Amino acid sequence: MREILKSLVVLAGLLPSIGDAAETPDGTKPAAATDSGDRLGEMIRIPAGSFLMGNNGNEPFSTDAELPRHRVDLPAYEIGKYEVTRGEYRRFMEAGGYNDSRYWSKEGWGWKELSGRKEPAQWAAEQEWVGHRYGPHRFTQTDRHPVVGVTYYEAEAYCKWAGGRLPSEAEWEKAARWTGTHSNVFPWGDTWDPEKCNNIDDTNLAAGGAKRLQSAPVGSYPDGASPYGCMDIVGNAYEWVADWYKSYPGARQPVDYTGKHRFARGGCWDDGPMNNRCAYRGWSLPPDKSGPNPKSDCDHIGIRVARSAGD
Repeated sequence: MREILKSLVVLAGLLPSIGDAAETPDGTKPAAATDSGDRLGEMIRIPAGSFLMGNNGNEPFSTDAELPRHRVDLPAYEIGKYEVTRGEYRRFMEAGGYNDSRYWSKEGWGWKELSGRKEPAQWAAEQEWVGHRYGPHRFTQTDRHPVVGVTYYEAEAYCKWAGGRLPSEAEWEKAARWTGTHSNVFPWGDTWDPEKCNNIDDTNLAAGGAKRLQSAPVGSYPDGASPYGCMDIVGNAYEWVADWYKSYPGARQPVDYTGKHRFARGGCWDDGPMNNRCAYRGWSLPPDKSGPNPKSDCDHIGIRVARSAGD
């Protein structure tokens, strides 16, 4: 218990405050964070309203999956200011989250029972992740690093335990880029800046840095915050969203992978500007019946919690 309290004190002192944000995209006041309880952590309220999702083909590195741009109307909701940390996920484990079927979907519980899963992949503190451009680098994950190596089922169970849920793809994207009148290419604007998120081209070794090929403690890139104040919403770790992979309305060659592929959004420490754009639609596979498949619990997929306003 003493160590948990010590960690909370450290977090309180090191993570930036939501009060540092300028003003919300609706022009009223700084992005309002709510103290949503010990499990959910700091949440940011996203006001009801429409936004422009996807892109019109003029963004750099555009892919067909992001087309066409379309207007989406959403009710008010809340989303985590930070990615879920290893320290937060550890509490889920210590509370018996892997042994309590109430937090798991029917499919998720069946998979967990068959696989014998008791913790995420990449859970050991000491890690050595190999990127596509540089050699491996050994580093130590702390409780302030984002939890990674979680399958969709584990992310879903954690969110329910915490009192929330996974965000929809539209909720994630609005929180990541909407200024109130414009959808930014990157959370901070339309120009790529490798020093504003943890990515393959980042040279900010104090926060992680590309050559070190690792995640960074959450909140390490305050200048890369989204218009609403979400931290690390691109770079660092992809984040599971609730949706199955499906083309946008009006797509030229529509596909529907419902039951096959889930979305993970936001890019990661091993990606460059293409995947770290807010419009980029990354996908991954749910675990199969016997256990995680190679793309379901990678060292670059994590969690961000959401909940409906008023929950």
